[in-house]
Amino acid sequence: MTHEGSSAAVCSIVVIDIIGYPDKAVAEQAQMRARFHQILGSALTGVSPQARIVLDTADGAAVTFIEDPDDALRCAARVRDAVATAGTLALALRGGIHHGPVMLIGEPGMPPNLVGDGLGVAQRVAGFASVGRVFATRAFVEALANRQDACRHLFEPAGVRTDAQLREHEVFILTDSPLPERPDSEPHAGGESGARSMALLAGLLSRPPLVTVLTMGAILLVAMVIRAALPEQDSRAANDRHGGVVQAPVTAPQRTVSDRENGAPTDAERLGTLRVNVLPWGEVGVAGVHHGAAPPERHLMLAPGQHVLEIRNPAFAPHKQQVEVRAGEETRIRHDFRQ
Repeated sequence: MTHEGSSAAVCSIVVIDIIGYPDKAVAEQAQMRARFHQILGSALTGVSPQARIVLDTADGAAVTFIEDPDDALRCAARVRDAVATAGTLALALRGGIHHGPVMLIGEPGMPPNLVGDGLGVAQRVAGFASVGRVFATRAFVEALANRQDACRHLFEPAGVRTDAQLREHEVFILTDSPLPERPDSEPHAGGESGARSMALLAGLLSRPPLVTVLTMGAILLVAMVIRAALPEQDSRAANDRHGGVVQAPVTAPQRTVSDRENGAPTDAERLGTLRVNVLPWGEVGVAGVHHGAAPPERHLMLAPGQHVLEIRNPAFAPHKQQVEVRAGEETRIRHDFRQ
């Protein structure tokens, strides 16, 4: 594992999706999530808690392996095999593996969290796979081959896939070939410097959250910038009184000469702005349309009127509320699942 700058590290990330999970009733989702956690727990057997970070996602989990790509390979293969042998109790699972940059962020008193392009690519690659299949990127296949060349034959080319952002990904399918024995030697890539980096990051993750944050100045700076974008603390009481909604009228921007001449209103005058902040995080949707995860803060331009906002985090009950959006004005919403 290598570090990029002072706060990013290149790790192996496995994303497992439960296909169809968002469409199920809450009771069925709870049962599916319980079975999924059993499968994932078995798949992580033998991997030290200090060597991986598990994050719940909207429809599954993302596991970042700090030390060894071989751990990511074996986890994904065990999940795939569990699907094949579970019979009528099987979940419709699919997986994606990538080797790329992630960044630790955190707040005092809270466990560390991970963000970064490495997670995003792994999620997109998982979305390309079918039920019971695992796709991997070229970056992961090469990182694994550097560790153990015998693993190269486990993957077959599956072409180039394009995601919703028109970004192309060369993907490889994990075959059903038996996995080779785990190597006993240290990774080839990185040498002494890589080993020191792994020990440093693993040590940071094993400390109490407060110590972790204090020792990672650059990461704390990122967290402080994100936190500064949230509404001030004195608005929390107002949020509690009004269901988390703070109406904040904003003066409409000045129109240009050409606007005044043709009489056409600008978007800022015709539409309203909805700003959504969520802690610790959540998937944001309006009227059934998905608008991504927050943080970062979501800025939505919506037509004036009543809208149904839905925020989902698989660890909590979904949050729904009606929001009134006014033309040329800004509505701010801050929801904390932990309160």
